[in-house]
Amino acid sequence: MINNLLVKNFLSRLTEGIFLTRKNVVYPTVDLADATVVTKTADYTVLKTDMGKIFNNTADDGTQVLTLPALKDVQGECLRVAATAAQIIRLLPQTGEAINLNGSAVASKYLNIAGVIGNYVDVYADNTEWVVVGYSGVVTKEA
Repeated sequence: MINNLLVKNFLSRLTEGIFLTRKNVVYPTVDLADATVVTKTADYTVLKTDMGKIFNNTADDGTQVLTLPALKDVQGECLRVAATAAQIIRLLPQTGEAINLNGSAVASKYLNIAGVIGNYVDVYADNTEWVVVGYSGVVTKEA
């Protein structure tokens, strides 16, 4: 039997936009109302404890590389990265892992958020790859 409270919580979060769906799969996104905002001005390795946060690049003066944690360590977690400075932000998966942007999921290739203030990307760690579940502006994958 389905727990009514779980259904109520799911439907509540769904209507608030905290979940996105793709191909009959439900992906959580960062809870914008409760997420901690983290500013990085240099390259950084994202930790398991950073998941669910919103990263930005305020005051950064060049391409910023955010190395994502291993998928096995953060399955089911999500992260938002937003450009608040006019500099590129690069999401770099672990060697052999992939970021899937619109079906492009070549392993070990990075994802770039163009250096335009307001661009952002939401990524979710499923059991096989990082999935881009939302973005705004120009987001590209390494060829």
